[in-house]
Amino acid sequence: MIYAAIILFLLLMTSAQCQQTAENWFDKSIALSNQGKHDETIKAYDAAIKLDPNYAAAWNDRGIALDESGKYEEAI
Repeated sequence: MIYAAIILFLLLMTSAQCQQTAENWFDKSIALSNQGKHDETIKAYDAAIKLDPNYAAAWNDRGIALDESGKYEEAI
């Protein structure tokens, strides 16, 4: 659990020198999804969508991750 928290903290950290793009967050979300980390996956998709609200693939995959987490209403 601590390991996961550290990874999430590192993923969410950004600095002026290291700005994350929506594509970076999307790639991270896929990696997290492949590890079965649904809550972290959803947060990564949220970050991608925040940076690019028109990122259709992030919206779609976020819905899938929410569904897999049992959050059916939010997935819709």
